[in-house]
Amino acid sequence: MNREMLHRIKTAAEYQKKAVLALLPEETGRHLEVIEREVKMMLAEAAMGLAREWNKTDSAQETGNQEDKEKASKARKVEIE
Repeated sequence: MNREMLHRIKTAAEYQKKAVLALLPEETGRHLEVIEREVKMMLAEAAMGLAREWNKTDSAQETGNQEDKEKASKARKVEIE
């Protein structure tokens, strides 16, 4: 899809949201907006937490790989009979 079509879809979604909120009492609409902001913040925090976990896992794997490489690269004495 091109940018124009994506922009139109986003605009249509905004109008749908406004239409649904217009059907509800004003107080309920405000309450739903607060809930929406809180859910967005929770999702952002969860995404950040996952990114941190992946970063820790990647760092641990890199450290483990470096140690394995060091062990493999050390010269060993081999007896030939």
